[in-house]
Amino acid sequence: MKKFILLLLFIPIISFGQSVRSIEIDTYKYIVIDEIIGKHSGEIRRFFTKNLKKGGYNVVNLKKPLKTHDSFPEDLKNNPDLALYLIAEEDTKGCFYITASLLDYNDDIKLVREGKSCGLLSTGIKKSISGLTSYNYKYNPELKRKSPIKKEFIRDEWASNGSGVIISKSGHIITNHHVIENAKDIEVEFISKDEIQKFNAEVVQVDKTNDLAIIKIVDINFNGLDEVPFNFKTRNSDVGTKVYAYGYPMALSIMGKEIKVTDGMISSKTGFDGNITTYQITAPIQGGNSGGPLFDEKGNLIGINSSGIRKDVADNVAYSIKTNYILNLIDILPESIELPSNTKLEYLPLTEQIKKISNYVVLIKVK
Repeated sequence: MKKFILLLLFIPIISFGQSVRSIEIDTYKYIVIDEIIGKHSGEIRRFFTKNLKKGGYNVVNLKKPLKTHDSFPEDLKNNPDLALYLIAEEDTKGCFYITASLLDYNDDIKLVREGKSCGLLSTGIKKSISGLTSYNYKYNPELKRKSPIKKEFIRDEWASNGSGVIISKSGHIITNHHVIENAKDIEVEFISKDEIQKFNAEVVQVDKTNDLAIIKIVDINFNGLDEVPFNFKTRNSDVGTKVYAYGYPMALSIMGKEIKVTDGMISSKTGFDGNITTYQITAPIQGGNSGGPLFDEKGNLIGINSSGIRKDVADNVAYSIKTNYILNLIDILPESIELPSNTKLEYLPLTEQIKKISNYVVLIKVK
């Protein structure tokens, strides 16, 4: 089923304090062991598979070690909402830190746990899923999930994050519509004059059909920006073009707020199911990259990253909306803006290009 493999790269955040019972885990038939990041990913995958099966869970693990299935069960293919998807990241700064996250099919994070061990790796892994293994799980297909309860946010707590790119000195930012959809509050973070700046922003125009939006910084502390240093390319790029994806994947959960840049190439001029509005690219992107820019090696903005395919289905497949589909949205803005047309980046080495572009890529937080 097509919907099964296409995921919007947008990360909602939920508290570390959620209990296994509160996420209604008995309404999910499977746990799919998805992406494991870290030096000991094989050992972590092996431990997860073995101990979750021992705890009574129906585990779907398509990768070695301890591969449990050659393909997805048929009922899961037809209804991917039957599963929770387990991802994990290992950090080894002095001790072993294993952060395990459970996400549903809509990429809503249901549960996050961190296991720390300054001794054995296995102890850290065990702690990261202790809530699952200690729970008396039993799948009950007759149970119905409750509608999500909208929680009250406190202080600086944000519901989710995406990415965006500034295209005007007055603070217009392009992102995906699904990043800001239904948002009551929007805050953007980016580097300006060697300091992290935070400003309030509001939606000024959306294109739901093409999953695009333009927001604008509206903050008394914002005094405008210097000239945008890159060029907005309006013509399509060719297959084989070297590309760089910028963004803030999982910035509020496990990957931190430093900007991430990955490289790849355009592998097709059409996207998912032949969609002509997007490129298919090989640059790796994760949840939270939604709305982030795609640049070519000459420093031209050529796309807005929007979605990808699960790695257990196909490796190195992501999609970026072509910039020429942004033009119609810009044309109907309440105020006219001049498209960036600076070509100076073309003559700079990649490291210098990244430094300059990064100042105009923003972390978008919503609630």
